[in-house]
Order: sequence, then structure tokens, then C-alpha cells
Amino acid sequence: MKFPFVTEAATFLARPNRYRIEAQLATSGAVVAAHCPNPGRLGELLVPGATVHVSRATNPERRTAYDLRFVEHPGHGELVSLDTRLPNQLFAEGLRQQFFTPFTGYTDFKQEVTLPHMASNGAMAKVRSRIDFQLFTSAGTHCWVEVKSASLVVDGCARFPDAVTARGRRHVLELATLAANGEHSAIVFIVQRADAHALRPQWETDPAFGEALAQAQAKGVAIYAYTCTLTVNEAHLQRAIPVYVDQHS
Repeated sequence: MKFPFVTEAATFLARPNRYRIEAQLATSGAVVAAHCPNPGRLGELLVPGATVHVSRATNPERRTAYDLRFVEHPGHGELVSLDTRLPNQLFAEGLRQQFFTPFTGYTDFKQEVTLPHMASNGAMAKVRSRIDFQLFTSAGTHCWVEVKSASLVVDGCARFPDAVTARGRRHVLELATLAANGEHSAIVFIVQRADAHALRPQWETDPAFGEALAQAQAKGVAIYAYTCTLTVNEAHLQRAIPVYVDQHS
């Protein structure tokens, strides 16, 4: 996937709030404000002096003139994408290219579909939650898929989440209920960097999410994780990595 934007390097200075950073452009030295599309803590990545890559915003009326796209890991320079919208785009591209072995039997998909809630008696009742993807086979069967963005890696292992996510936990539990009632469902983590060899829940940050993920797996929700390779010009899905859900595994 080639990016439709052009970035320029900058030095990270500060993060006044979750959705805004300040950085100094490398070329002009100007200090600019950039929108941060990732509301996570990002404490190990956005440290003063880190090299970030920003692109100029297309809306001239925006309060922030730039968008934050990437950060170079302060420890070893690994390029990390911070755009939480990118994983859904990569997943859609991977479906079209038959990249995902577990989903090769699905021939079509819809995005942002209202997720049904299945009660214990199997009755369907619509709720307001929306799921990222609904996949379809030519025979008419389907699979519900929620895609999660991971950017935190500790000692070679990707961790999710890096901040408490009540919404993410709710989606996981809804998928668990669907799976318990015979619906095909899956959670796919896209790690927005290339240096992870496995993925685990970040139990220390959000134990409730870890418990929900373990419960979902026990009820039949398939859980996968994939890394991707990045440059400032393009991103590509790289490889599948194992997911270890149990807290003590």
C-alpha cells in the first residue's frame, strides 16, 4: 500500500494532550502542531528528541496544520506507524490479495457493519456497536472480524492495549457471545512495525481486556496477529506471529 501523503522529518518536543503533539521541522526549524491519531500512551515512543514524520494537513481550516504519521523508535530506529486507521486499510488490502490464510475462503466483505447481539437463547437483537468487517463466502456463510492496532513492543513481543480500552473490551465480549452461539468471529491484531515476534495482552495496563480476550478465545473466537513492514512511502503486511492469550504463558 502506497501512502497518499508526503512526510517530512521533525523532532518531537511535547504532547500537550492525547490528540496533539508539538514538533520542530528538520528543514525549516519551525515549531508546528500536529494531530496525533493514536490516543494511546505511547510513552516509550514519543519521548523528547525522538524523530517523528509528519505530513501537511489537507484541510486549511484545521487547528493543527500537520498530521503525525510515524515515529522512529528512540532505542533502535525502527519505524513505527501511529495511524490507528491504517490497520483496517491493510486488512482490507490483505483480503483482496488473499494474504490471510485463515480467511482465503471468503470472497467478499463489508466494513463498519452493525454488530448483532446474540442472547443466551440464540435470539438476535441489534445493538449500536459496529464491527470492522463482515466477511462472506460464496455459499453465504459469514465471519465477524474486529481489527486492532498495536504499536507497543516490549522485548520483541507486541502488547495490546497500551491504555485502558473499555470499547475494545466490549467488542471482544460481544464477539465471544456470538462465537458461543455458533457465529464465526475473529480478532486480528495488526502490529504497525516489523520487529515483533509474538503478541500478548498487556495485562499490567488493562487486565479486564486480557480477561475478555482469554474468555473470547475459550468460546471460539479466532485470534490472529500480523506484523507489517514500513517506509515513509508505503506499508505492507509482513507475516503472522503467534498470540499468547494466557496471562502466565
